[in-house]
Amino acid sequence: MLYYEGLEEIIFSKHELIEEPDELIVISGYLGPSPVKRLEELPMAVTVIGGMYPKGIDARLHHSLEQIKNENHKLTLRYSTQEIHSKIYIWKRKGKTISALIGSANFSSNGLRTDFRESLADATRDTFLPLDNYFNFILENSNENPVINRKQVEIDLSTQTSELPIDLSDVEFTIDIPLYSMQNGAPTVMPKSGLNWGLSNGHVAPGDGYIRLPKYIYHEQQNLIKPYDNDFETPEGRRRRNSDPIELLWDDGVIMPASFEGVQKVNGVKCPKQLASYSAKQPYLNGERISKKSILGRYIRNRLGVEVDEEITYETLQNYGRTTITLSLIEEGVYYADFSV
Repeated sequence: MLYYEGLEEIIFSKHELIEEPDELIVISGYLGPSPVKRLEELPMAVTVIGGMYPKGIDARLHHSLEQIKNENHKLTLRYSTQEIHSKIYIWKRKGKTISALIGSANFSSNGLRTDFRESLADATRDTFLPLDNYFNFILENSNENPVINRKQVEIDLSTQTSELPIDLSDVEFTIDIPLYSMQNGAPTVMPKSGLNWGLSNGHVAPGDGYIRLPKYIYHEQQNLIKPYDNDFETPEGRRRRNSDPIELLWDDGVIMPASFEGVQKVNGVKCPKQLASYSAKQPYLNGERISKKSILGRYIRNRLGVEVDEEITYETLQNYGRTTITLSLIEEGVYYADFSV
């Protein structure tokens, strides 16, 4: 069977549909921390092998993955010593393969949450033996200690810090995004949009917030955020994609699923106009349901020290000590967000 919608839920629920697997193996060219973190939900041992890091992995991504591994005793995390671009998901019971998916979807938010762009298909039983041989080859040519990119500084994402721990001068694609707009020549945090979106009178919830993406950032840093594919549509033609799932690694170690959303035209090309939080499941805070779009808003408010119903002003940002967020591309679909003072 071929799957091209809801790939993440298919992977995380497939163990309920087959003969009680006790092991899951994930082989993926690139990895994202959000689905790796979610593996703690599964009642089985999991081995994850990243295939496209033989020349080095970003230090921030590596530390985030290591932190997740240290919190999940059922997880083994390895890295191939030669480039492997395959995307394979194998379920085993007592060492025997009982099911497998093969396709184009990396084990990352970007790979698993963009319907119709990536796909996975059930492997037939006659492929299980060569699939096992291929897995054993990759396993033998992998280890738990990847090369760390030399231009990046080692950090400890398990602790919070108010000091910038990383030298961003060598990061290829990075830019400061203002949390304010210029109104009549003065910097202003809009009272009912952006970080204050939840205070508007529209269909919003407490704490809802987003980060506006000014058009000029596409001119200054063309490779940081990709424009939308103008030709993309579902087979039924019912909609064009107007959001791209990503993962944010914040400077204090927080991992946040997010997405580039909305549409604005830059030189005639459709591009995202804002950055917002994302959640595959209904989020709760202290036992109460909250809006998916409030995850980012509440996070920023927590760092600013303001309440969920309090208006954020430019003076609020000044008192905190920062009026921008630095966004840096780690790999496709994974970004580092710095809001440190």
